[in-house]
Amino acid sequence: MAVYKPLVLDKDETDINKIMSKLYRFSRDLKFTLSNLSLEDNTDASVLDILDSRDNKVRQISFSADGLTIDLKDCETGMHTSLEQTSEKISLLVDSGSVVETMLSRMELYGEYITLKTGQVVIQAQNMSLDKNGNARFSGDIIGGSINIGGKFIVDTTGKCYIAGSLTTETLNPPDGIYAEELEIYNDNDVINTVTGNIGCGDAYISEDLTCRRVYQTSDRRRKQDITPISEEEAAEALRAIIPAKYRFRDSQRPGIGCIAQEIYRNAGETLPMAARHEDCLVLPYGSYGAVYACMIQDNQRRINALKQEVKRRKEETSVKL
Repeated sequence: MAVYKPLVLDKDETDINKIMSKLYRFSRDLKFTLSNLSLEDNTDASVLDILDSRDNKVRQISFSADGLTIDLKDCETGMHTSLEQTSEKISLLVDSGSVVETMLSRMELYGEYITLKTGQVVIQAQNMSLDKNGNARFSGDIIGGSINIGGKFIVDTTGKCYIAGSLTTETLNPPDGIYAEELEIYNDNDVINTVTGNIGCGDAYISEDLTCRRVYQTSDRRRKQDITPISEEEAAEALRAIIPAKYRFRDSQRPGIGCIAQEIYRNAGETLPMAARHEDCLVLPYGSYGAVYACMIQDNQRRINALKQEVKRRKEETSVKL
């Protein structure tokens, strides 16, 4: 331990040789002291600032009237951690990297809130988990005002839900009905799928039976284009492809009546959309077949009217001859 000893000269000292001797000893002692200074032994105790430099690592602990600060820096890796506590907050800082590109994580705890800035957050708990890719799992309920995930999944404050993609669930019972562009309900246990309320959708694929009081299909002219009448030839070709059949569903063995989509797909021609493909199956738009029936009924009615006129004309000709 190097101890500094100040130079002491008596004010009445007049002997120049003694003065030179003291100056020589003071110079020698000062040189020794400066050559053997220790950072721990010569730090101001009033500041309580302790610097420890070992293996390119620096630790600094500072106390002041404002609070406590603890810093640890690794000069080789560039890792820097800091803890600061004041009367208002507790701040944690971890940063690593160069001046140009720095990975920074900072958390500040205030009396009323917590701020966090970082790259990714990872949480592992018994009731929830969150990985660095943003995948979250919760074991309880999520209670809040509203949810909006990229405009694809939205729940407003009234509980109304909007889903742009697909929804898979075991139970679905919304009190105000279901509104969807496409609605598919599957059940593998031979249990009737029941939806109470209203269902609004662009396409509904029913694998077996649909039971409801009323079915409305949007048919507003403002939503259509390229409108042309169905010709009698098109309707006749489509009607010939409709072959009624009775059958049983393979999964539930329930009986049914209707048509076979493959037969209509092969025989109905390509001018009218009598069959369509949904995933790996063919489906039939039974609700649209009414237009084909109406066209043929109207054609038959015109034929009947023409026959009536012909019968009437012949009766009149017969009456004149008599």
